[in-house]
Amino acid sequence: MVKEDEPKEKVKPVVLKEQTGDAYKILIKPQITEKATMLATRGKYVFQVHPDFNKAEIKRAIEKVYDVHVRKVNILTISGKARRYGRSVGRTKDWKKAVISVAKGERIASVTATEQA
Repeated sequence: MVKEDEPKEKVKPVVLKEQTGDAYKILIKPQITEKATMLATRGKYVFQVHPDFNKAEIKRAIEKVYDVHVRKVNILTISGKARRYGRSVGRTKDWKKAVISVAKGERIASVTATEQA
């Protein structure tokens, strides 16, 4: 007979160690263009990201590095352009662009272009 009164051992969930360097592998650089600056006024920020990562990983990286709440992530894959090097024809690399929407009232100050007075 098994005693039912004995408390069972509680199993703790396995928590993986956070690696701080991963976020910087995902985010390559912010895109500072005229269009990106206009989007920044509406709470949307544009980043060049590593092409191997998905929306969830990009969201975690942005929240970790910039300490903001990400509302939405849109991703675009930009095809490389054809380039000539003398007689030979080459291509630039394909790259991935992410448009990040942050929660209302939050902003990423280090990404926006500084206004000139």
